[in-house]
Amino acid sequence: MSRSASLLNSYGMHVRPMHSGHGVSLPKKSPSVPDLNRTYLGENKSNVSMMSEPKPPNSKPSLVESNSVEDATDLSFIELYEEAEEDENGSGSTTPMTDPIPAAVSYSSELEQTTNSILKDLSHFDRYGFKKQSTYITENEYNSWWSEYSQYCIRRKRKWQDLLEKSGLSTNNDSPDRFPPKSEKLKRYVRKGIPAEWRGNAWWYFARGQEKLNKNKGLYDKILNNLNSSQNGQLRDSDVIERDLNRTFPDNIHFQRKSDDTEEPLMIQSLRRVLIAFSIYNPKIGYCQSMNFLVGLLLLFLDEEKAFWMLVIITSRYLPGVHNVNLEGVNIDQGVLMLCIKEYLPEFWHRIMPKQQARNNEFLYKLPPLTLCTASWFMSCFVGVVPIETTLRIWDCLFYEESHVLFKISLSIIKLSEQELSRHNHHNTRSRPPNKDDDDIEIFQIIQTFPKKLLNPNDIFDRVIFKRRISFNNLNQEEIDRCRKYVTSQRLKHKNYTELVGDKAASSSNRDSKMASDLINDALSSEVYGFKKSLTGVHWNNSIKEKVRQIRRR
Repeated sequence: MSRSASLLNSYGMHVRPMHSGHGVSLPKKSPSVPDLNRTYLGENKSNVSMMSEPKPPNSKPSLVESNSVEDATDLSFIELYEEAEEDENGSGSTTPMTDPIPAAVSYSSELEQTTNSILKDLSHFDRYGFKKQSTYITENEYNSWWSEYSQYCIRRKRKWQDLLEKSGLSTNNDSPDRFPPKSEKLKRYVRKGIPAEWRGNAWWYFARGQEKLNKNKGLYDKILNNLNSSQNGQLRDSDVIERDLNRTFPDNIHFQRKSDDTEEPLMIQSLRRVLIAFSIYNPKIGYCQSMNFLVGLLLLFLDEEKAFWMLVIITSRYLPGVHNVNLEGVNIDQGVLMLCIKEYLPEFWHRIMPKQQARNNEFLYKLPPLTLCTASWFMSCFVGVVPIETTLRIWDCLFYEESHVLFKISLSIIKLSEQELSRHNHHNTRSRPPNKDDDDIEIFQIIQTFPKKLLNPNDIFDRVIFKRRISFNNLNQEEIDRCRKYVTSQRLKHKNYTELVGDKAASSSNRDSKMASDLINDALSSEVYGFKKSLTGVHWNNSIKEKVRQIRRR
């Protein structure tokens, strides 16, 4: 057996059944996608009742019973774990477990204990299968927040249902596949959160995924089919993909193998197929670390084929060049972020940037140390950077509003962290003389850890994104695209200038080398980027608004 054939066997790939001569066909929904329309208790109440009925000691559990225990981790929604349901009076009540019948053989009580154990274990996970507790958030803190936020989700879903109904759109068995046309009202609804069980369809709709799929019908299946039948060639990225598979969401039950399982989780199998298919589809990118998290999150809401095309859309439209081999797209976006910080958060800017670099635009091609932290924000679209519920709210906005959202969120996080930065700065200036290196390290640590505490998405949206007086909320996609072109141009010019004078400077004295470097910097710094100002961003306008408020108070 060839090396490639052996590799494919280890991947566990298989050709799906043929349908009517139209090639390999994916099921409507991949078996690895957790069903967000079902709740654990709601779907298995009958199973719990059956467990209490007396059975012969040697009888085998029915198919329903065995599957209810085995598939418990595949079920998720607002009440995945044993959550209280609101009754008519608004008070919480939980579904009671049926008391075991004393006459039943020990089989019944053992099965009930197993079920109770599963329910207890599931209570440590959120509705998507992630552990509630992290290094920065305790389970009690999560539960306290969720008790209120779950009610917020219910209220928001009712508003969404009313919106679709008024727009003449069907919820299609609580799985709508069409949404109203873009408007300020819909944007506000998206920013407040798309219902969890609608997210897959909404992302697919807003990203125009169906258009992409219609132009490439059957291509995903064809890639996998050719991969299975091929006996030649080596998959360039297979080793790296294989290494990263089991590093994907180690705290999520859908991605982790249970101790008694002999087979890989379905999620891991789906993840492998999508990543390998993409590396073949787009060899210029191949596989880049962080893609496993992008696809992993997509697979929680979409089937394999849709997750594949969403990855294509993300890497081409939302994050152009970010996952290329040279990662130049990351550097460009970090340059754009630095320009935005310089423009909209000047106090923070002066803390992270030496005056000389700030004056001559050197920060665009010699990125500051902070970007070692913020680069991952863009590569992973905040997966693993902020808690999952906040991540998903960002993704809602990303697919609806385009990539400028990522810059707004980054600026929002930095703005929210200013209080903590000020507190540390005040403490340090009192305890010891200021030291630039120590200050840089502390800023880096705060910016790296602060987002992980943002459990409640509304901390970002209500306190920053919805505040019109905050100037960077005027950022739009046109501005970011213009910024990207400017940074790309500056970085390319710097590269060309350096190559032009580099050899001569290298063979000359250090003095000549410094002169050449200064010459390049001076040439580039003459081209200053200017943000377009809207009326709400002009200082005198804010001053007038404040005077009007004072007059009204009188």
